[in-house]
Amino acid sequence: MFYYDFNRVVELTTLTVEFKGVPKEVLEALVREGYAKTKAEALRYALLHIGEELDLIKTRFHVKAEEYAYQEIKKRGK
Repeated sequence: MFYYDFNRVVELTTLTVEFKGVPKEVLEALVREGYAKTKAEALRYALLHIGEELDLIKTRFHVKAEEYAYQEIKKRGK
């Protein structure tokens, strides 16, 4: 399982994708309704969402808090 931190981008991949019909309408609605700023952002969000649903990734929302807590634990262990 991979862990994904929304605050860090490790590597970018460029991809050209064409959408027609319902997928196109959903993508445009995500931007129009303000769920995403761009179509690319909406697609990234959708991929992360399905990755979570299929247990391929686990989202880490509190990375900074986790890192701080880990450092404090290490300090106290010395």
